[in-house]
Amino acid sequence: MRLDPDELSTDEYRRNPTAVWKQMRDEHPLFHDPNTDVWWLTRYQDVVDVFADHETYSASTYELSTGQVIGPTLISRDDYGHVVRRKIVAPDFVGNRLAGYGQMISDCATDLVDKFASDGEVDLVRQFSARLPVDVISAMLGMEGEGDLFRQWVTDMIMGLSGSPELRVKGLEAKEAFCSHIAPALQNVDDPQRMDHIAKIARAEVEGHRLDEEEITAFCGLLFIAGGETTDKAIANMWWNLLRQPDLFDEVLANPALWDNAFSEMMRHTPPVTSEDRFTTAPVEWYGTEIPVGARVRISMGSAHRDESVFANPDQFDLHRSDLHLTKELRSGAGAEEGRSGHLGFGVGKHFCIGYELARTEAIVGSKLITERCADIAIKKGSDPYPVIVGNAFQAVHQLELTFTPVADLSK
Repeated sequence: MRLDPDELSTDEYRRNPTAVWKQMRDEHPLFHDPNTDVWWLTRYQDVVDVFADHETYSASTYELSTGQVIGPTLISRDDYGHVVRRKIVAPDFVGNRLAGYGQMISDCATDLVDKFASDGEVDLVRQFSARLPVDVISAMLGMEGEGDLFRQWVTDMIMGLSGSPELRVKGLEAKEAFCSHIAPALQNVDDPQRMDHIAKIARAEVEGHRLDEEEITAFCGLLFIAGGETTDKAIANMWWNLLRQPDLFDEVLANPALWDNAFSEMMRHTPPVTSEDRFTTAPVEWYGTEIPVGARVRISMGSAHRDESVFANPDQFDLHRSDLHLTKELRSGAGAEEGRSGHLGFGVGKHFCIGYELARTEAIVGSKLITERCADIAIKKGSDPYPVIVGNAFQAVHQLELTFTPVADLSK
């Protein structure tokens, strides 16, 4: 049965894409959408192979998206310059260096929970998940308490990517304001007393290379746009999955260590980013069809995660999945080990997401704090939240209205 490419733009697909993805995997593992001139690959191993081959499948597609908003960053580079820049900016986001920000992350989450913990209801997206990542990044940059300011600029910059001339003007104005606000922080970066992330990456030198001011500003913008948007959606999607299956939520409440499992399974089942695009640097052949040089290839992680040849009962959200690497991410590859495969939500290989550990930490620390202050948490009666695909890739619950009993009330 031939897949109608118009289905990819319907509201039904955006709300529930799994049937279309299955048809692609089963009948059209390479699918050309003539409406957008995009080539889709949807099977798990095919997606892994494209991620791993950065020489043939270039991430320079980002020059046409985030690059238009914040300028050039390492995510759009495939050369050795990517490696050098990654070594400069990445250390703060993993291991002991990230652990040093633990209290900061906890403080940011606590400030947000304090604002609604006695109310008995909350829109988890508007009042928590959309705010926490931006507040944390602001604090890491040495600009505590300025999350609302950055959030508005980032929103306007992202909206500026649309085809609207008015929104483009507003987006460019936001970019100018953002750069002006960051500029003073680029001064006196060699002061050893400064331990904010801007100063650290400005001082860092790898193989004789240091980031210039344009690169530092662009990377700061990338932190907000990529790190803020995706972590926001990850938190909301994780909570939605648990709350629509109260027995699973009760398991997590009884054993908080299962938050790590819930995060991993969310990244497989309902990832905040469902696909990434690449440009071909040479003609390539898939399933007997040649994709020309310079073509846009869309690798669907969302579909790959529902591949029945890799994951059993893939449509089920399972905290104890035996075929998925739970509680950890695999940068070096996603091949099966002891019958387990990795989720692809943070990518694979050279362009593996720098902020993967920060995102997991924010989601789990923040979620535990909420459950310490709020009991009897449930989705508000009458509301019908559901993840929806926006644009080409983002998938998220855009409103998650919850009711709860303040823990303080239970002690009275």
